[in-house]
Amino acid sequence: MTGSLLASGREADVYALDSTRVLRRYRRDADVTGEAAAMRYLAGRGYPVPVVHEAAGRDMVMERLDGPTMLQAALAGDLSPTDGAEQLAGLLRRLHELPPWPDAPDGTRILHLDLHADNVLLTARGPVVIDWCNVRAGDADLDTALSALIMAQVSLWDHPARALARTFLDAFLTVAPGDPRRMLDEAVALRRRQTATLTADEIGELDTAAELVRR
Repeated sequence: MTGSLLASGREADVYALDSTRVLRRYRRDADVTGEAAAMRYLAGRGYPVPVVHEAAGRDMVMERLDGPTMLQAALAGDLSPTDGAEQLAGLLRRLHELPPWPDAPDGTRILHLDLHADNVLLTARGPVVIDWCNVRAGDADLDTALSALIMAQVSLWDHPARALARTFLDAFLTVAPGDPRRMLDEAVALRRRQTATLTADEIGELDTAAELVRR
């Protein structure tokens, strides 16, 4: 029994199990054990992620978190774009300062590869980063480039956060760690391959979004 549906993303649904736990279930075939291992590794080094209780197949039982997403708080007027951009940049910086797991290639850092305002929950214990399905080791600037590119994409969509995303992007680019433009072509190529989660129109807008980041 999965309990009541709490949220749905592009790839997974989240169900309430009780007052302290949720079930995150992918709608596609998946093996969450690698994602769970990465989250436990990060938690052990003080990075803010949900506690993972169980993980098998396409199901992960995690800590139930309180609070809105960063995007919800910004849309409600409870978080300014400047403050949100600084928090997001700080979370990226903290992540990239952590040592990667022992078998990671030399010179790489831990990457989230989908760190944006809707993947940060503002909880009683502070911001917590969710949705680690893309986590891997790599070049830190790719992670920052993807965050900027996603903001630029949202600013082009018919979306309630369209205007906010552009303001957020401008603020983020002034405080972002590393150089978000250095790996921008690689970020665009990575997004182009995400045909399971992006529509054809969204993929078609990637070059325009990249130009917003470059400018």
